[in-house]
Amino acid sequence: MLIVRGVNVFPTAVRDVVGSFAPRVSGHIRLRPSGKGVKQEPPLPVAVELAEGVEPNADLAETIRERLRALLVVQTHVELVPWGSLERSEYKGQLVER
Repeated sequence: MLIVRGVNVFPTAVRDVVGSFAPRVSGHIRLRPSGKGVKQEPPLPVAVELAEGVEPNADLAETIRERLRALLVVQTHVELVPWGSLERSEYKGQLVER
């Protein structure tokens, strides 16, 4: 869990919101905190892996960012990354890069 301006941000909640954009995204994410520790300043960097064959699209990144803001009350910076660039893991701890 990370804390962004007093809001608890659970990586699995971010993954669930991003997963709702399938089939345009693979559903794999990485939170990339800019500082050490659980307290982070906004915007929280989030890498979102695109589905196979989907090209990066600024509108898609903005839509995901807006949905995260609306549902999780957190400001993010969404970076769309190519298919296969994020390590596969089902463990919660692997959703946050340290």
